[in-house]
Amino acid sequence: MPQVDFYILGENSTRDINLVCCQLCEKALTQEMNVLIYIRSIEQAENLDKLLWSFKANSFIPHYNQLIEQNDVAQKQFDYPVLISSNETLNEHYSQLLINLSNTLPPFHQQFSRIAEMIDSNSINNSINNSINNSNARESARERYRFYQKNNYPLNTYDL
Repeated sequence: MPQVDFYILGENSTRDINLVCCQLCEKALTQEMNVLIYIRSIEQAENLDKLLWSFKANSFIPHYNQLIEQNDVAQKQFDYPVLISSNETLNEHYSQLLINLSNTLPPFHQQFSRIAEMIDSNSINNSINNSINNSNARESARERYRFYQKNNYPLNTYDL
């Protein structure tokens, strides 16, 4: 059963959710873990892709962006320790850390030993979307937490 960690950027947090994601990837790579970043949009994938290349001046995080590089040979993605994807069916190659940046519970979440649920209250509150979508995003995060809790997943919460 995976260990689930909720990383919550509060309403007054000055941190960026994508930067926190990069920091988690960097830490995972030092522990020789492979990482799947499950995202919700191609725009988010593009932003994260750029940041993984540039978030530190003297290093980068090797990764494969499945949404942008769909025309490449599928096997190529397994050459990278970090995969960015929104694909609901994944090869078991990625099984150590799932970073969930989407508003849904990935159907393959149980294949991972660790799950990092990323919740950005600033994004929820400052979104240009209407208040119904903001409410839905907040409720979706709560539903995922209740799901994990009900199914006895080990849970940690970190307020950032």
